Amino acid sequence: MRTQAVQIAILGNGPIARSLALALADTPINMVMLDTFPPQQARPPQPDRTVALALGTRRLLQDLQVALPLQGSAAIRTVQITQQGASGQVKLEAQLLGSPEGILGEVASLDHLGDALETALGRCPNLVQMTAGPVQDLQWHPDRVILKWPELQVEAELVVVADGGHGHLQSLAHLQRLGWDHNRHAIVSTVTPREKVCGIAYEHFLDSGPLAFLPIGDGQFSIVWSLRPKDASRILALPEGPFLEALNRQRPRGLPPLIGSGPRSVYPLFFQRLWAQPQQRMALVGNAAQTIHPLAGQGYNLGLRDVITLAALLRRAAAGAEDMGDAKLLSDYARIRRRDRLETIAFTETMNRLFGARLLPLRLVRATALVALERLPAIKRELAARLAGIELPAASTIPDLITEPRHV
Repeated sequence: MRTQAVQIAILGNGPIARSLALALADTPINMVMLDTFPPQQARPPQPDRTVALALGTRRLLQDLQVALPLQGSAAIRTVQITQQGASGQVKLEAQLLGSPEGILGEVASLDHLGDALETALGRCPNLVQMTAGPVQDLQWHPDRVILKWPELQVEAELVVVADGGHGHLQSLAHLQRLGWDHNRHAIVSTVTPREKVCGIAYEHFLDSGPLAFLPIGDGQFSIVWSLRPKDASRILALPEGPFLEALNRQRPRGLPPLIGSGPRSVYPLFFQRLWAQPQQRMALVGNAAQTIHPLAGQGYNLGLRDVITLAALLRRAAAGAEDMGDAKLLSDYARIRRRDRLETIAFTETMNRLFGARLLPLRLVRATALVALERLPAIKRELAARLAGIELPAASTIPDLITEPRHV
């Protein structure tokens, strides 16, 4: 059996795992990044999956020297929020922020983000990448964690779980869990409107849940359509013509009729939080720590803030020749990230439940609230800045990778 001894073992090799390796690229910390997806299984197809990169996230990626803009990315300059059957609407515009970039964020292909991060990893000499498959056994010792596979053993001061929550470590690592099923499935596809609309993202609330249209360039949009499971199965199986008819009946105002669509996929929507105890020498980041509703596209943005915070603490530990898996360091990580995580979770869950309620009084309250919010520029700016990731709770300020803590 081969044994690999490192300071940090990163489980996963997706965008979050790669981002963490990049954040530690110019340090003396030696790392191994382990692909834990079953090697004998074909990865599930993800046609046209996209990722929303908030303005604050773009700035963090630039700090990590990731080449931007990403291939085929499309800017978001306005977010339009509407409710089915109500005339009120809210428009969050980049001008509210007064940022030099003139955008709230951008939408990019998940594959293109992964490729850009992988290219940047070329300047990471302290990283070894391996394909290992799911962890078979895990043992704790006072000074390290031992991960085992049939032909490989990895010993690390710290294990970072960055596998998107798909590594089935909950029972193996005795992780604590809080979660529930939304009883909704999301249909994902690419659609083409009759006329081009640039720079606008639409968040349209239906009785079944949110329907998002995210610009992806060439006048196209990536959709995330939340439906009850039976409705999702039925609509997924429709030919293109009837699918577009069903979607056009639900599209938000201002979006021209849709005339074309690409391949479709579907995935269940649920909420989950997982966490380890500080003495377990484990840190969870990204979807491995919290799987949230895709409403407002905050998943990768929240996960990257996990990564930057953890990396800053690890860099300080390395500078002092300290233990990477020290319980105090992991307690600090959990404390710093708590407020940002909880506020983002509360926002997505509250919006999803509030706008999904069918009671007439609530529909009237929602419609009135949209009209009122549109007339309150100070509150609109605060909401836009939060969604853009440029203003965070003071308790969750993102530490700078080099100097003093700062806001993004």
